[in-house]
Amino acid sequence: MKKLMIIAALASMTVAAQAQEKDRKTPQERAKLRTEHMTKELELSPEQQAKVEAINLKYADRVEAVRAEREAERTAKRDAAEAMHAAHDAEMKAVLTADQYTKWVAKKQEAKAKHLEKREQMREDRKGN
Repeated sequence: MKKLMIIAALASMTVAAQAQEKDRKTPQERAKLRTEHMTKELELSPEQQAKVEAINLKYADRVEAVRAEREAERTAKRDAAEAMHAAHDAEMKAVLTADQYTKWVAKKQEAKAKHLEKREQMREDRKGN
């Protein structure tokens, strides 16, 4: 039971450390690093090391697939939103006079700047707590 708790703690620390890394490693690199760390910390036998590395690789591959799927969904949503905004702007431009459209665009930019400023303030407030 104690070994299981140690393994869980090490695995969570490894995952947290890897999440903070800016340069993404391949699933194979992550599995190998995790296995090396566990081998050192838990004094795994060569047989255990081979099995643990296979397990780590299996889950590193799964995590990579989920990560890629999430990124693809995020990109698709962003593209759809941009297309919708472009269509909205085009329709508004067709209805408004040039002066009205210019004012409308300026108001949108002001609102966006205010929103970004508020979001940045919220991030700073979170860091302070």
